[in-house]
Amino acid sequence: MLALPTADWVLALDPSPPPQENRVLAAEPLFPRTLTDLLAWPASYDAWFKDHLGLRNTLIAWHSTLMLDVLGISPNKDVLIGRDGWLYLGHAKNVDAYRCVAPFTAAELAATREHLVQRRDWLRKRGIAYANLWVPIKANVYPEFLPVTLRKLDQPCRLSQWAEHLRKHSDVAALDLTPAMLRAKRDNPGERLYYKTDTHWNARGAWVGYRAVLPVLRTLTAKLAPIDPARVTFADRSEPGGDLARLMDMPERFRGPESATQLRDSRAQPAPVQVAVPKGVVPTALRCPSCGTGKVLVFHDSFGNHLRPFLAETFGEYLGLEFAQFDEATVLAVRPDLVMEIHLERQMTPDR
Repeated sequence: MLALPTADWVLALDPSPPPQENRVLAAEPLFPRTLTDLLAWPASYDAWFKDHLGLRNTLIAWHSTLMLDVLGISPNKDVLIGRDGWLYLGHAKNVDAYRCVAPFTAAELAATREHLVQRRDWLRKRGIAYANLWVPIKANVYPEFLPVTLRKLDQPCRLSQWAEHLRKHSDVAALDLTPAMLRAKRDNPGERLYYKTDTHWNARGAWVGYRAVLPVLRTLTAKLAPIDPARVTFADRSEPGGDLARLMDMPERFRGPESATQLRDSRAQPAPVQVAVPKGVVPTALRCPSCGTGKVLVFHDSFGNHLRPFLAETFGEYLGLEFAQFDEATVLAVRPDLVMEIHLERQMTPDR
């Protein structure tokens, strides 16, 4: 047993596919050439050795099966196993967002409002409209499948506090999509809006979000061409489990039907990205000359990806910057008609 990992290292005996870990494995360190490299080399080698241990793939697969099937617990501390095959992100910020930990103080709400007003005013002086969009976490749309041990606290949640405060004390175009998602869930109970085994909303959920934000966008700019709902259909297909299933190394175990967008006569085409972006930011540029005449710049997290085909078909030009924060220099370089920010609810929750 002790020799098998070494034998696999040499002979590549492990038949199991590598786990999908949502990260880049550590690279083998180069031979140290300076004192600084030499001092850092042991830690770098240790990280590489752990990520490339012989039989690692099989051992991880065995570990996941043992934890789930024998002990009845999640193989990954960041994944909560709910009922009926539902998985939820167990990261502290996600759990705290659901349980309503650490509500805003009055001073924090006032500071948040002032920050958004200043951003809106800065853009307005340059002839640019602004919209701020927040998407609820899956647990706040489908709480009925959560583990029974997870309970909300008897106090307000940050997102609902924020939305109510801005409605009363500001005219910034800011929107909490939670009510729209809950209405769609109630009115169409057979149509799931979030993936069962993934953190994100699915194509149907993003369509609901698009329809909810569209009236706000219409008040900000006339340079858009809303999508005809008759062009949008959804196809359910069998897919391996999503990011939460992959974190447990069990995408096939949690395989199931998921929805994908089918946009009839799609016209938006890829375009060159003409602005510099920081490292780690993923840019996507699309152009649709036969759509609207406006230009939209979107700073978004991963929840903005499913909105992309709808926004790209609504504006003439679309530039999305995934994992980017609002940046004045980028705005001045792009000169859009509208700037949108799209964030997931848990980003409003402070770190523990």
